[in-house]
Amino acid sequence: MISPLNWGLGHATRLVPVVKSLLNEGHYVLLAGEGSSLHVLREEFSLLEWIEMQGFNVSLSKGQHQWLKLMLQLPALIRSIRSDKKHVSRIIKEKNIDLIISDHRYGFYSENVYSIIITHQTHPYIGRTFSFLRPITNYISRRWLSRFNECWIPDDASLRLAGSLARPVKGIKSTYLGISSRLMIADNTVSFKEKADVLIILSGPEPQREELESTLLSQLKKSGLRTVILGACPGKSIREEGNIIVLPHVGPADQKALIENSRFIICRSGYSTLMDLLYCRRRALLIPTPGQFEQEYLAKRMYESFGFRMICQKELGVQSVFRWYEELSFAKCGKDFNSFTLPPF
Repeated sequence: MISPLNWGLGHATRLVPVVKSLLNEGHYVLLAGEGSSLHVLREEFSLLEWIEMQGFNVSLSKGQHQWLKLMLQLPALIRSIRSDKKHVSRIIKEKNIDLIISDHRYGFYSENVYSIIITHQTHPYIGRTFSFLRPITNYISRRWLSRFNECWIPDDASLRLAGSLARPVKGIKSTYLGISSRLMIADNTVSFKEKADVLIILSGPEPQREELESTLLSQLKKSGLRTVILGACPGKSIREEGNIIVLPHVGPADQKALIENSRFIICRSGYSTLMDLLYCRRRALLIPTPGQFEQEYLAKRMYESFGFRMICQKELGVQSVFRWYEELSFAKCGKDFNSFTLPPF
């Protein structure tokens, strides 16, 4: 039984190679989840049985700071973890489950069944302002991870894309998977063959996902550049507004082609998006979700180590976006990007 956290689509998309591998080995796989994440897995594996299991749906504020909004949601997160564990116990008896794989869903485990968690945040980053709380957050993270038999880290042990976020935790069996992207198993069946001047990859929870889409839409309408927006909203309809086309969701083949062939890429610094870009050897202009410390850390790391560019959302303007247009157009990732290990799927 496999379940992703429903916080953006990345937790689901990086499970695609895992599910594919299990099916190739002849295993029965039960999908569990909710919302867009479950939709992605069901779309990719339409013949598999699935169960809807409500989890914790985070809500962000519209402002630049998220810590208060997130702190107020901690009781709901704890209730969700307890609820997950209760539902898992029932399902493993009904379906005779003998292996559990959770992507960042801390309550999705059982003491009676071998349980694996996939996460790139073994040591959560909480920003400089709250760095004094790091021993507490690391302790809580270690406690939650210790409930699982094993931790899989979707990163390359030598490249260390996630930096200090993904260090192994003492006393917990950890395995580096290598770079894990669903684009690795994409075939050549491309349905959307148009090449874009600008590709925008949206991700993450609302309202910040919609906030960024709205800002970029208003600016790029004036540019005349052919723009494709991957909206991260599976199930919605395609829409076209002048020089801009919004694709709610595309398969791995189309996404790979768009990343490889677009002149300029703008996206959040979500971890799964960065792995997709790394796999395609493309740089991008990164706009971290405001107040999301992990994304701010990853954006800075990609800037300092791999030649990406980054700006804050509050500084977003037409000149800011296109300041690096020619510099990043068709740029391949050369620095330290040629020797990473692909996962053994």
